[in-house]
Amino acid sequence: MRINSGKYKNKQLLALSGKLTRPTSDKVRESIFDVLLSRGELNGDVLDLFAGSGALGVEALSRGCESGVFIEKNPKAAFLLGKNLEFVREKKELYNTDWKVAVRKLEGRQFDYIFIDPPYALRIEPLIISEIVSKNLLKRNGTIIVEHDSSNDFFIDKTIFNSFKKEYSSTSITFLSYLEERTCVFPGSFNPFTLGHLDVIKKAQRDFDKIIVAIASITYKEDVMSLEDRKELALSALSSLNAVTVETFDGMLTDYLNEINCHIIVRGSRDLSDYKYERNLEKEYKKMDDKVNMILYPSSLPFVSATKARTSSASELKEYLPSEIVDLFIKKRI
Repeated sequence: MRINSGKYKNKQLLALSGKLTRPTSDKVRESIFDVLLSRGELNGDVLDLFAGSGALGVEALSRGCESGVFIEKNPKAAFLLGKNLEFVREKKELYNTDWKVAVRKLEGRQFDYIFIDPPYALRIEPLIISEIVSKNLLKRNGTIIVEHDSSNDFFIDKTIFNSFKKEYSSTSITFLSYLEERTCVFPGSFNPFTLGHLDVIKKAQRDFDKIIVAIASITYKEDVMSLEDRKELALSALSSLNAVTVETFDGMLTDYLNEINCHIIVRGSRDLSDYKYERNLEKEYKKMDDKVNMILYPSSLPFVSATKARTSSASELKEYLPSEIVDLFIKKRI
């Protein structure tokens, strides 16, 4: 096996013999990069899950990408992959671990190209793609390249991705890229809307074109402002931001997401406890609707909370609330 093109053209790659790994054939690999190059010059960062020999990731580096992260669970294959990466001059990282562990540890980083080539029999492509979305690993204009059995017509959420498939006998390659206009939902009680909520929205604006702030109609909690007051405060706080709308919903969040045909939730996490709570909540949502994905943005204001805002003195409110709504909140709180 050798690199097809670029600065490392004709470089030989080592690979395990037998059936433990299934290297992408030269023909299929060449076709993959023909498609990618037809969309523009290759550059940026690469993630090669189930890397095997590393042929796909190294080919991307050879053709112009600047850095690569290689994930391979099999220790023997990872050892040979390390040998294959010795001649690579670009920044590279190799992790001998399971893809689930890798995806979790890579949260907070983003890639231009993500190669997925799991064992065909596992048929776990939708799970992997869901985790990539949830951990926000794909850049806004990035591409996921999935190699899979041609008989495996796995689910693709058309509210999130554009897709394109090429078939080569028993092997197919599916290319996924985000829709040109991306929408997410930021759900919560917003009791009241805080600087922490605003921080999440401003972070999400880097990844999404439209953000729907969805205020839940809560009846089971004490000390909750009326739905109308919470909506008015949110609208006032967000009046200067473009493409951010405020809606209310009653009942299950998953029902609301299906109603508006959007399945990406964004939330903030202030600390590890918050993070664990939100990820467990995501699991519960997925039990009800496996299309749901949650992206968590780490808070820049970990000490801000709606509870603190509700219990603060008037002079302290500027530490917790957007300045536009401090006076309005004081009136409504009274």
